[in-house]
Amino acid sequence: MTLSFEQFDRVLTLNNIHAKETSFLETADLERLTKRSYLTKTIGELDAFLIAMSHNSPHDGINYSWFKQRYDSFAYVDRIVTAQHARGKGHARTLYLDLMDKAKADGIEMVCCEINHCPPNPGSVAFHEKLGFEMIDTAALDETKTVGYWIKKL
Repeated sequence: MTLSFEQFDRVLTLNNIHAKETSFLETADLERLTKRSYLTKTIGELDAFLIAMSHNSPHDGINYSWFKQRYDSFAYVDRIVTAQHARGKGHARTLYLDLMDKAKADGIEMVCCEINHCPPNPGSVAFHEKLGFEMIDTAALDETKTVGYWIKKL
């Protein structure tokens, strides 16, 4: 999906409101991500969005690279954000299920992501566990941040 100008601006704003969880993006960063993405999808005026890569995406993020070194076939959730006003409405679940359906139809073997482990993100852990994800490893990204690597086989 190509984002309209309005959607692009809203995605950038929503992402940067949640930069602690997703990492801050400049305009050029978001342009690069959406051009490389396997799936970019939004819900509503911008209630939620997802940007995912596949194993074939020309992406170079540190967490994506962790999966790329270990797996031949995957869809990687680079970022997913639900706006505060839209939480609890199932938007994140819908976006994940859409990604899983697309990946399955394309013969992709798993969906993967990372979740902040330290500092902890118990809400995200519970959400992913309900979808059938399991944590397979952790990695320290710096002295203040550790992530857990999660997969769901399709």
